[in-house]
Amino acid sequence: MKKFWRSLTTPKLTINTSPKIKMSELICEYASDYINMGENTEERQNYLNEACTAWNIASLDQKDREKAIQRTIADYKKKNPKIDDVEGFEEDLRKLVKKKLEMFPDINKIIVDAKIQPIDKTKFQVNIASTYDKELLREMFKRGSDRVLKVGTAFHKS
Repeated sequence: MKKFWRSLTTPKLTINTSPKIKMSELICEYASDYINMGENTEERQNYLNEACTAWNIASLDQKDREKAIQRTIADYKKKNPKIDDVEGFEEDLRKLVKKKLEMFPDINKIIVDAKIQPIDKTKFQVNIASTYDKELLREMFKRGSDRVLKVGTAFHKS
């Protein structure tokens, strides 16, 4: 099968329309149980966002991970001042980072966007945009956002 490459106007971002590594499949393998805790599309999107944020944190160098976790928690508190589940958010984030490192320690693609689309009442499709550009990831966390944590509320269940 022939590979097709298409370049976007965004610097340093190339789309491979025939990748060897299907990030959407990896994310589903890594976090489908977590994503499925959502009761509707919006909640599933929030869980997907947190899973992708954790993936990106795990893809950082070890020395940068804790700072990224703390910055992500601070962003979560800022975006959700009336929600008192910060401990649950942090616990889930840390578990997901650990799970990514255990399952896929050698895959360090960075997720720049993630969407979940309902196919029917019980099936959903996950679409992922990713890159190998680690400098982009560092810049995303420096700005206080990793792009996939754009939704204001995450839902946590005990």
